[in-house]
Amino acid sequence: MKSILNLIARSSSSRRWLWPLFTALILLPLTGCMGPWAKRRADRQVLPIIEQKQREALGESRPFSIEPTTSTLTLEILDRAAPFADQPTTGGLEITLAESLALAIDNSREFQRRREQLYRSGLVLTAERHVFSPIFTGIVTGRATRTGTAAGGVERFGEVLTDFGVTKVLATGARISVGMSHDFFRFFTGDPREQAAGLASASIVQPLLRGGGYRVTLENLIQAERDVIYAVRDYARFEKNFIIDRVDQYYRLLQQRDQIDNEYQSYLRLMTLFDRAQAFLEAGRMPAFQVDQAQQDMMAARNRWLQAQTNYALALDQFKLSLGLPTEINIQPARSELARLREFGLIDLAYDLRSAELIALEQRLDLLTARDRAEDQFRRIDVVENALLPILDARFNARVPTDNNQPLDFEWQQRTYSAELQLELPLDRLRERNAYRNQLINFEEARRQAEQARDEVLVSVRSAWQRVEQARQSYQIQLESRNLAQVRIESVTMMLEAGYGNITVRDQLDANNSLLSAENALTRELVNYTIARLEFYNAIEQLEIAEDGMWTEPDAPPQES
Repeated sequence: MKSILNLIARSSSSRRWLWPLFTALILLPLTGCMGPWAKRRADRQVLPIIEQKQREALGESRPFSIEPTTSTLTLEILDRAAPFADQPTTGGLEITLAESLALAIDNSREFQRRREQLYRSGLVLTAERHVFSPIFTGIVTGRATRTGTAAGGVERFGEVLTDFGVTKVLATGARISVGMSHDFFRFFTGDPREQAAGLASASIVQPLLRGGGYRVTLENLIQAERDVIYAVRDYARFEKNFIIDRVDQYYRLLQQRDQIDNEYQSYLRLMTLFDRAQAFLEAGRMPAFQVDQAQQDMMAARNRWLQAQTNYALALDQFKLSLGLPTEINIQPARSELARLREFGLIDLAYDLRSAELIALEQRLDLLTARDRAEDQFRRIDVVENALLPILDARFNARVPTDNNQPLDFEWQQRTYSAELQLELPLDRLRERNAYRNQLINFEEARRQAEQARDEVLVSVRSAWQRVEQARQSYQIQLESRNLAQVRIESVTMMLEAGYGNITVRDQLDANNSLLSAENALTRELVNYTIARLEFYNAIEQLEIAEDGMWTEPDAPPQES
């Protein structure tokens, strides 16, 4: 190092050529700032790519970011929802369905992971695009050498080597390289002297057979472009499935909360029946075993009520976990959402089954991806087949040296040009042959997968349609059953109080159980129908998700009078 400093200090002519080394030494401490700069540069490239691919794949672009943030809604909920004091209860801060979906989008760990997965596909594309950009390289080497001579003396010298260049790959497969290298010497012993030599060079390599042509050269770039499209589609499908799952969880919680209320009302009715039965026993109007039956059912009802609360608390914890919220905060689904669901009732579907199937075959994003992947495998057949060809490259080279001790004074009269053809005969192509045959198999497999995807889409549409129809009919049955159970329990109660001989406590107990079962089933089938309807629209790619997680469905046709 001391020799290099001496070289710099003693030779003003050398100092002007050593600026790359100075620059490297000065900038070295600043490398700690490269991380944030690289992050911003990556975002400025990847985010526009995702926006562009969203427009291509979905017809519109939506704001996208992978930066973890805490929304105002999340902070407000965390502030307002106090932790449990002791045991979970059915009290707490009520959040609407819209708030729960917004919280899920903001805080879900799975949602964040899928965002990052989409972002990574954009990173891969930037790397493939960069291959066809000018690639600049620069190397500066400083070296101090001490060596012994044959005469027993010591020779010391310093050396600085620089090598700068740029390479450009063309779509035809040609690779163009231009470079400039310099070598600076400073001898400190014997006859102190300086030497400098430089060389400018340029080369073009154009594959004429193997590795040449647009299809082969651009294959990786084309695939990376299409992979981002696939990632956008996958993310869109995930987003819809994610929202439906959260809606399902939310309504199932309301269903369980409604079951708690129903179990409690059943328990109150059985308490009243037990008190009445005891009064009848004291009046001699009822045998003791019927009073025991009433008490036993009353105790079972209380146990079911307590069990329903436990199940609700466990499901509520899982719901908070799926939203990415701390499980200790005290939130509940808003009861008004269930009342709103009952108010709207069963909303008719906007499509018949045949129309739905045709729409799904045309618009299902995962089906489009399966078809496109089959095209990818077919396109790659040409690429793999190209590897079976001989290597025949055309090479063009130019070199211009510099005058001694004048690194930028080129000796044009000493320039050298060369042109050559390099042929490598395909004497061993076993690996390439196997790769080609394997690619043919890959294409057939991808084609079958596309056919399988088509059939699975139709099955999913038909299945969703059947679930909607089943839930519709079950809801109507349970609605009628609930109404009958209400009438039945009123009749049995009146007849029991009136003292009809053929009416027993067991009749009223059976009527109470029928009413409880019908009430629980009615809410369950209403939720089943709602979720089945969303899944049906998702199966035919007609469910639109807004940025806040709320969805829009196709308008249902007006019902005929």
